[in-house]
Amino acid sequence: MEKSPLDSVFVKGYILVPKALMESRLADRSKVCSEFEAFMLVLCHVNYRDATFDVYGTNELCKRGESFRSMQTWADMFGWSRAKTRRYFEKLEKINVIMLLAHKRTTHIRVINYDLWTGVRKDAYKKDPNYEKEFQEFWDYYHETTQMRKVNIARAKKEWSMLTAEERKLAYKNVDNYYYYLTNTRYCKQAASYLKDKSFLDED
Repeated sequence: MEKSPLDSVFVKGYILVPKALMESRLADRSKVCSEFEAFMLVLCHVNYRDATFDVYGTNELCKRGESFRSMQTWADMFGWSRAKTRRYFEKLEKINVIMLLAHKRTTHIRVINYDLWTGVRKDAYKKDPNYEKEFQEFWDYYHETTQMRKVNIARAKKEWSMLTAEERKLAYKNVDNYYYYLTNTRYCKQAASYLKDKSFLDED
């Protein structure tokens, strides 16, 4: 796996630039963005707080640091083709800058460590002392229930860290339901994919 820019990009501190100013400087749709400018647009257009949006008639929660926008909308914003935009997002995902979340109707992206990109230090938050314990309980219970091999624990921990406290409870609680309603257990997901796809929210 390639290194994330987060490993070194913040070592020289921050320059505070108002979001509105950044948006106004990048708003010229007549030009083609560089990759740097494209990422600045991503930072400007993901949510700065949790919000509910109408996605084709369904109200859905889009969290801080996330966005619901079609690939074509992003492509138009960058002045790129859809294919180039998709490759760019896949590149950002590969280096752990964003996550492309499963969604049936639109492109759902999450900026990893959004708070760091916006100047909030990791140590500004107190780590939940139960975090590791809860993850291990989920990890053991998931594999005990599904009889899957215990693989990709690092990826599963990353997905677990992206969940809210309530989502973590549901992820543990609904393992049985998820496994019970599989039409073919051959297609049972690895724990990391179960968390990433939020399969614990699937309706019966």
